[in-house]
Amino acid sequence: MKTLSRIGLLLILATVSACSTSPTPGNAPYLLTADAAAAGLQQVSVTADTGEMRITASGDDTIHVKLDLNQDQKSFLGIVHWMSDSTAHDLEAATIKLDRQGSAMRVTLAYPSGGTHSDVKQKWTLTVPARLVLESSMDAGRMVIDGAAGGIAATLGAGDLEIHSPKGAVHASVKAGRLHVISDSAKPGAIRVASSFGLAILDLNGKYYGPPEEHGFMSSLHFWGNSVAQQGGGGDDMQLKVFAGLADLRVGAVGGVKDYRKAFTDD
Repeated sequence: MKTLSRIGLLLILATVSACSTSPTPGNAPYLLTADAAAAGLQQVSVTADTGEMRITASGDDTIHVKLDLNQDQKSFLGIVHWMSDSTAHDLEAATIKLDRQGSAMRVTLAYPSGGTHSDVKQKWTLTVPARLVLESSMDAGRMVIDGAAGGIAATLGAGDLEIHSPKGAVHASVKAGRLHVISDSAKPGAIRVASSFGLAILDLNGKYYGPPEEHGFMSSLHFWGNSVAQQGGGGDDMQLKVFAGLADLRVGAVGGVKDYRKAFTDD
């Protein structure tokens, strides 16, 4: 009887597999766009779930937002695939919400249901005036900020966060992953780079700060992390924090570091 039961189960799985071995293609991405004049604004913030985000400096005094939404398939045992109808319904009427309160604007994705969808990948492309204070946060994925000069506050749950700023304060954190920052500021202030479980390194105006460059295999694992702190004497404070992973900051031209030189360069 046990053998017959097993055979029956295998026949059921084989039948399901025969009906569903070719996954149905995913929906085409939904493209949303929005623009807003930045006159009178001092700050802009953007919040995202999982995916990609790229923020660059705009050539005018306007905030431009483009958002690609792509629904993923759900699956069971890797052989049954389907698309969530509730997600598809929300995607059809999703909007970019621009909420202005005084001199600040908040950019978010809004679904008709008011909820969120873990089966949707978000790809944000924003251009904002460089003068604005920028706040950005994302649950997981890859975030790139390039050209923001009014001050940056960025957080990422898991993934890669890259920042290249011509000037201004930078406060950034990543729970798990890599935090890579290059600042061209001529007036760096209080600087702290820290990793609780990983590696934290700094290149300040050509001088390296961090663990010794020459080390053996075990010390290169950096289980317990480290932190470095310096005082640049200016007003552009920079505070970088990673819980688990690599945090690296370069201020000015890269110096003569050897082992970690590649970490300080633009990828």
